Amino acid sequence: MSVTRNPSEDKVAELIAQSDPKAAKWFRDLEARELRYWPVDWVTYSKVAKKLDIGDYEKGIAVSE
Repeated sequence: MSVTRNPSEDKVAELIAQSDPKAAKWFRDLEARELRYWPVDWVTYSKVAKKLDIGDYEKGIAVSE
C-alpha cells in the first residue's frame, strides 16, 4: 500500500491517473492535520486508517478535471 502524505497538486494528479476510474481517495487526519491520498481502487479508507493508527478523519474523493 502506497499512501502519499500531504502531496503536491502534481502528485495528486499522478495518483488520480494511476486508477482506472481516474480518481483518488483522500482523508485528513484531524489530529495530526495531515492529508493522505491514494488511487481510488487501491484500498479502503478504514484499512488505511487502521494501518496508520488514525481514529478521527474526514474523507473524500478527488477526480481529474
